[in-house]
Amino acid sequence: MIRDLILLAAIGGVLLLIVRSPFVGLLAWLWVTLMNPHQEVYGFLRGAQLNLIIAVLTIGAWAISNERKRIPANAFTVFVVLFALWACVSTYFALDPEHATPLLERNLKTIVLVVAVTILATTRLRLQAVIWVMVISIGYYAVKGGGFVLLTGGGGHVYGPPNSMIADNNSMGLALVVAFPLMDYLRMTSARPIVHWPLLGLMALTMVAILGTFSRGALIASAASGAVYASRSRHAVMLALAAAVLAVALPSILPATWFERMSTIQTYNEDSSFQSRVSAWRTSYNIAIARPLTGGGFAAVEQTWIAKAFPSPGSLNHGRAAHSVYFEVLGDTGFVGLGIYLAALAAAGVNTFRILTIVRGRPELDWAAKLARMIQVSMVGFLSGGAALSMAYYDGGVVIFALTAALLDAVRQPAPIANPGGASVPRWKHAYLAATAARVPWRPRE
Repeated sequence: MIRDLILLAAIGGVLLLIVRSPFVGLLAWLWVTLMNPHQEVYGFLRGAQLNLIIAVLTIGAWAISNERKRIPANAFTVFVVLFALWACVSTYFALDPEHATPLLERNLKTIVLVVAVTILATTRLRLQAVIWVMVISIGYYAVKGGGFVLLTGGGGHVYGPPNSMIADNNSMGLALVVAFPLMDYLRMTSARPIVHWPLLGLMALTMVAILGTFSRGALIASAASGAVYASRSRHAVMLALAAAVLAVALPSILPATWFERMSTIQTYNEDSSFQSRVSAWRTSYNIAIARPLTGGGFAAVEQTWIAKAFPSPGSLNHGRAAHSVYFEVLGDTGFVGLGIYLAALAAAGVNTFRILTIVRGRPELDWAAKLARMIQVSMVGFLSGGAALSMAYYDGGVVIFALTAALLDAVRQPAPIANPGGASVPRWKHAYLAATAARVPWRPRE
């Protein structure tokens, strides 16, 4: 009950601030969505739809505020909106609309959150705030899980909050992998030791928590994102040393069962868990082949009668999660939906390279270059780890991709020109003053 009262007081105070600033609402929305604090209490607020209340109030405050009302003109946002529209069409023609509709509503909320990030995260300060909220939200479970592993010697798996998208140990592992590069970005851009060293400690606990999930997918995602990090960072040697120290310490941190489970990666063709995933992929593919335009609707493959209706050698004979970002979208929305989804991810990747091109040779935007590189690392972790997990619509992963559109829009903004008095010039005068400053006064020849 005490936890509920503390959470109620926190939410009540935030709601008052949202009326004055919709961006505060966005931060609160992200916090509740990613951390799921209502799943960490045991009383009257457990399972409450706090994110819906905050989302509605945030959108209302934004509608009457002076915040910009346009979505950034970016290929990512275009494809995200198109995917939302196609998801509605797919749900209308779903094999079981009653089963698919609640999932559509949940995923549309995620898309609205994504669009809100691209609209409201317009400056470096706001982008930093978004990243801090994301790191704190997932970092809570990193500290909790990493501490649990160290205290118990890996005696149990690390899980996420119940009744959430990261409740499963595999999903929790991927969420930690995706958040890790953002922690490092904050570390690199924080000069104060009081911030720098706690972030290093958080990163260490995150690595321990990832291992403590006993997730083979998270281990593969960590290796893939680590390789990209080494190629995108100046601290590759430091990363290699940290990995070596961790490898030496593993036997004292984790039990033998962890090593036995990880060793099955080499014999995946003999592993029953992996083979069941392949069966789910085949069933999802069968659904898409039979219904190439719309697929079967959200989570169709999880229903036994649908799995039995689309058989093939080695496919499922009962309902099961798709266990793959790509096959999940394919079975849910068909080849058209998968094409739009992949186009959105590709557009986000292109955004990061465009950002790096724009900021090249501009020291004042070095922070943006670091953020773009760390986002690339997070994206690789999501795309590689998600190959064997049903995480296509995970809020934290999708928001990472949305940050590329917001960051690109931020670095495109013209730098303010200061007048002699030190006050910044209004944006509408910027182009005129820049052109005037570039003129060379005419002088008669001597």
